[in-house]
Amino acid sequence: MQALADVQTRTVDPFTFEILSHRLHQITKEIGITLERVGGTVLTTQRHDYINALYRGNGDILSAGEGIAWHVACASFAVKHIIKRFADDEGIDPGDMFLLNDPYVAAVHQSDVYIMAPVHVDGRLVAWSATFVHVMDIGARSPGGFSPGATEVCQEGIRIAGIKLIERGKLRRDVFDAITNMTRNPVMVGLDLKCEIAANSVARKRMEEVCAQYGADLVEAVSADMIRYSEQVLRRRLLEIPDGSWEASAEIQASGTWTVKVKLTKTGDRLLFDFTGSDPQANVGVNFLYHATFGACYSGLMSILGWDVPRNHGAFAPIEVIAPPGTVVNAVPPAPVSMNTTGAGPVVKYVADLVLTQMVAASDRWRTEVIAKGTGHLRAQHAGISQRGWYYVGMFGGIDGSGGRGDADGVDCGGGVMTDHNVEWFESQYPFLYLFRRNIKDGGGPGKFRGGVGQELALTIHDAPEGRIKGIPFGVEGPRNSGQGLFGGYPAPPSLLTMRKGSDVGRLMAEGCSVDDIGTLGGEAISLPFREFELTTNDVLFNSNSGGGGYGDPLEREPEMVATDVEQGIVSDDIARRVYGVALKGNRVDMEETATLRSRLREDRQEAITLTGRRRANGSASNHDHLPADHPLREGLEIATNEGTAWVRCAHCKLLLAPEGEDWAGSCDRNLLPPTIAGPLMQPLEDRYLLEQIYCPACAALINTDIVEVE
Repeated sequence: MQALADVQTRTVDPFTFEILSHRLHQITKEIGITLERVGGTVLTTQRHDYINALYRGNGDILSAGEGIAWHVACASFAVKHIIKRFADDEGIDPGDMFLLNDPYVAAVHQSDVYIMAPVHVDGRLVAWSATFVHVMDIGARSPGGFSPGATEVCQEGIRIAGIKLIERGKLRRDVFDAITNMTRNPVMVGLDLKCEIAANSVARKRMEEVCAQYGADLVEAVSADMIRYSEQVLRRRLLEIPDGSWEASAEIQASGTWTVKVKLTKTGDRLLFDFTGSDPQANVGVNFLYHATFGACYSGLMSILGWDVPRNHGAFAPIEVIAPPGTVVNAVPPAPVSMNTTGAGPVVKYVADLVLTQMVAASDRWRTEVIAKGTGHLRAQHAGISQRGWYYVGMFGGIDGSGGRGDADGVDCGGGVMTDHNVEWFESQYPFLYLFRRNIKDGGGPGKFRGGVGQELALTIHDAPEGRIKGIPFGVEGPRNSGQGLFGGYPAPPSLLTMRKGSDVGRLMAEGCSVDDIGTLGGEAISLPFREFELTTNDVLFNSNSGGGGYGDPLEREPEMVATDVEQGIVSDDIARRVYGVALKGNRVDMEETATLRSRLREDRQEAITLTGRRRANGSASNHDHLPADHPLREGLEIATNEGTAWVRCAHCKLLLAPEGEDWAGSCDRNLLPPTIAGPLMQPLEDRYLLEQIYCPACAALINTDIVEVE
């Protein structure tokens, strides 16, 4: 963390600031612990799908815990809405708690239920505590809340724009019962609401104790200093990055395709995210809302440039977001939204992160904070009669891998806030049996720094009284739903959700066979559509989760790192040789053969014939090593000045490509290759997509790899 002495934020002495700011953060951690210990569903207790945060009396973020960042931002909108709606009429009194889950007000979709508690000291409103949990059912058209068949928000469950759930310390039983009894799981939904009540009660008590010990005025002064601190650190870092504009786009794929576009303009210490040009809102529930789009930009800034800065309202100040109403990034009623957290959400976060990544890559100091991002995944909920004879709604697990970074590999099956459930717990609660759950070999995008691999799992129903269980897919349906490569890094294989209908799993298990290869199970292989489906006896559900995209040219990866990946079962021998150019003898690298192999692969790049005809480069053939590098443009490229003219040049061989501001890519070799060049798991992209690769025409360094549609 940047030294406090370097930032002029204090109105109180530094010792008091440190003591109180850390104590406030500890309160947020205790909120999270309470949610997990009291909560009733796996999403809260094991997967950490919640927020735990404190807000100032006016609704500004005071201190956020380790929960989901975009919800932290959305909850600020929620608290401000409650203040506006209740302050003058019903009142905001000591002991009150408010519930809100209306996505057209502040929540993201109805399944995300926010509960907010005011904190009063001597009758004065001084702060708020806020939580959300993803409840397992919300009374929507489909069990669990994700409703692929919904065409308007009214079909997606209970929608509450703000109501008093607790009044002056007393639970409003009529309100509580009305909400829970409109769901398919009133007991479990009720328990999740009670865990939020408990967590907010703990937060209120701790805040009252802090104010009693130090005085509410001092706590408020420290709160203001914390926000000023975060704002000033972020603004200072932004000033260290060159001004400019960067653009990105990506597709939401469900029953149709919708494009999200953004242009980031950095001027001084301010950021403008402009989503103008994004497609009109969809007729299925993938639509995002303005506060959620703002939250995605907030989350991106904090993760890329403010990862070590306290998460509070200070990060709001440098951000401006334009999101035209009636589009997929700012829908208007009655557009459906239930599937947006896994539909538009990952795509909006991806394009916001991508333009921030391009911005940060232009800074020599901050470029190592760059990370390859993904565009989503595909998973499913399940519902039916459990082995205990009661109706339930649950969610299949699965963890993605995170992308390669500017100085390190991605995290295998991790890198985010959420974690996976315990297998034994899952089997004891639901009528399923795990066949396997493991890392995916070759599941991360190759690169100088490899993307983290995702997780694959297979299950079959077991001890289901009715012999069938309903499934509801959610996520990004198309085959681009995975980690995208950055600066030459390869994309990761797509996330898949498939079923083996009428497989031999029952017979194989009865014979004592190990069932660890989905391809040996027989039966009919079915890709599950974006609508409800049914699993019956001997059906096997297979879910392959997204990996992280690679960062940089795979031929620049340290050979010993490739050898370690192969030894650990993360990378296959085939990919090690064919993509990384690493020759192995046992577990050891043959350095001489590796050098020869990599040289041959670079020659192959230069001799490759594109599927649409090859465009030869026009770059200058002379090597200008004497030119000073003013600043990096991105991995593999840099800016150099020659006689007053700034040029983009290859960072490896120093070949001049184009004057700064002109199309440097037009001076590069460009090849279109089958997706399976990155490995056999890319097969689902065939027939519709190709890999477009851009190389330096002199040294064949890989500068960019992208997925493009076949024309």
